[in-house]
Amino acid sequence: MKFPLCRALLRLSPNIEYIIIGSGIAKDLDSYCRKVALPLMALMTVALPFLAFVVLERLSPGALVEYLSLALAAASGLLLSIALSIGVPTFSYTSRADYLEAKFHVFASTLASLLAGGQNLSEALAGLAKYEDELKEFKVEINYIKLMTSLSQDPVVILNELSKITPSNSLKTLAESLAKGVSTGSDLLSIVSYQLETYTNYYYSLVDKVAASVGSLLEMFLSAGMIMPILVTIMGILFSVYPIHGVSFTSLVVLAIFILMPIISAVTVVLIDDQVSKIKL
Repeated sequence: MKFPLCRALLRLSPNIEYIIIGSGIAKDLDSYCRKVALPLMALMTVALPFLAFVVLERLSPGALVEYLSLALAAASGLLLSIALSIGVPTFSYTSRADYLEAKFHVFASTLASLLAGGQNLSEALAGLAKYEDELKEFKVEINYIKLMTSLSQDPVVILNELSKITPSNSLKTLAESLAKGVSTGSDLLSIVSYQLETYTNYYYSLVDKVAASVGSLLEMFLSAGMIMPILVTIMGILFSVYPIHGVSFTSLVVLAIFILMPIISAVTVVLIDDQVSKIKL
């Protein structure tokens, strides 16, 4: 039986249970509510009113203002906890997507080799568990397949559910295609091979896009590094002619060298890492 908070999360985000499972945070919605969402809600609904109480004690407003402020803080804490309960698994789910996409060829190739070895779909899906070390990035998906297989679920059901929980678009498409292939009696190995070929073509185009993006980011960083000394020099000349009270040339140099450039460098590194993570093999 789902907690009231779980029902609220389901109303706000109907796919939250699939997102939670696919993110790897918890095995199901009830477990997530019990271990994460409820403690978070308790913390936020206590912490914000407590902070409000500390502030109000210093300001000493009227009693009515205090009660209203504490009630508002508690309500804000509740809403914030619900937002975080949805946002955290959603962010984790999205973060896994690019990482899994870069590893999809390993998963599909392993499945193709099992099917080519003469195994049927049920045996091939169960056989993926033997390659957990090679497919460690797909631990969530493999554990889900193992659970469903142990419950003697039909392969079509397993594949349809797998397509809902995994954040990898390529794996979603593969699972849906295999499920339809079973229903229509198509050659499953051909389906996997076709998906691998499609993925390879997509990956080549993705590499080109990422290379162009990284090149643009590096050009922007180099341009900022070249322009910054010129701007500082120009500002120094202007300050010597038209001095501004409270602002010195030294403070401007410190701002440029020790604050602006590190910030620009950090942002550039984060953006480049985000792009490169899409094609890590």
